[in-house]
Amino acid sequence: MSPISSWLTNRRIVWIAAAIAFLGFTGPSLFGLSPPQFFNGHDAVTEQAKTDDLPSGKVSAPVIAPQVAQPEASPATAATPKISRDDVDAMDGVMRDAPDQAPEPSLLAKAPKTLKGPNTSHIELESTKLAPAPEPLLVPRDFFTHIPDSHLTLSGAAQKESFIKIVLPLILASNEEISKRREAIKRAFENGDRATLEKWAKLYKIDVTGQDNKALMTRLLKWADTIPVALALAQAAVESGWGTSRFAIQGNALFGQWAWRDYAGIRPLDASDDRAVVRSFASLLGSVRAYMHNLNTHPHYQEFRKARSALRNRPTAGEAKMLAKYLDRYAEIGKAYVTKLEVLIRSNDFSRFALAYLS
Repeated sequence: MSPISSWLTNRRIVWIAAAIAFLGFTGPSLFGLSPPQFFNGHDAVTEQAKTDDLPSGKVSAPVIAPQVAQPEASPATAATPKISRDDVDAMDGVMRDAPDQAPEPSLLAKAPKTLKGPNTSHIELESTKLAPAPEPLLVPRDFFTHIPDSHLTLSGAAQKESFIKIVLPLILASNEEISKRREAIKRAFENGDRATLEKWAKLYKIDVTGQDNKALMTRLLKWADTIPVALALAQAAVESGWGTSRFAIQGNALFGQWAWRDYAGIRPLDASDDRAVVRSFASLLGSVRAYMHNLNTHPHYQEFRKARSALRNRPTAGEAKMLAKYLDRYAEIGKAYVTKLEVLIRSNDFSRFALAYLS
């Protein structure tokens, strides 16, 4: 037997093989080389990806939605209701010095994104399967008393953008007022102020018979609630022809609400009822406030209010579409009207305004 053969005992062969394997794995890293490719399989653990590093078609979304600080409400609304015929026009004075031309597109500014905590976990969502959540949007308090002449010279996308600039602040102001009413109702309950609760009940056409303070407050809060911004925008666009109808131009009527007294509005050319008119308002804001009060009080929208209450404190992105189906009695065409609203909300991406608020 040769000297080499006598040296290669079984034990030495095993040790040599182990040494070669060790160098094969660790050698590349000792020289700054990449690890073997089979280490990059699907079980590899990676650090949390940044949004900018994600491939196109995907977004990074937190598992738990971040808390968004809400803006402080305007102190303009009184703590107790005014129950009179002029209630829906009580805020018109805010509008008298409004500009007579559409603000520049840059006036709608996105609010800064909220900071995420260091331990917030993320998952990747296919953008084709789940639309991104709306971001807070800061809207200037630029109000219009009426449709400006400049709006009527526009067409297509430019006219739609102008319409949003005109109507969006009015919707937000009206919702802001309702939010302050809700706080006033809660304060009345906390203070045991039955008289004030009953005043609110009268304004919202709620029977107080047999209801204690807690039951009355609970019912009031179902009635006195905000309208989804996307839904209000869609209805205003449908009912006013994007702010070009003669009812919108001559009577500040954005929502096609009916009245039954000649002096209360403008008579349609093809009305099915000789007494029917489209209600006119002293300002566009009066039209928006009356529209919201109508949805919050009319018996036709009882199911709308129940569904809205069930959705409260849930994500707002799809709220408008879910509630639109309860407005089939708003127009004579019924379900076709609901479909029209849903198409408008989707095709114009009105849901992006779900978290908009006034500066």
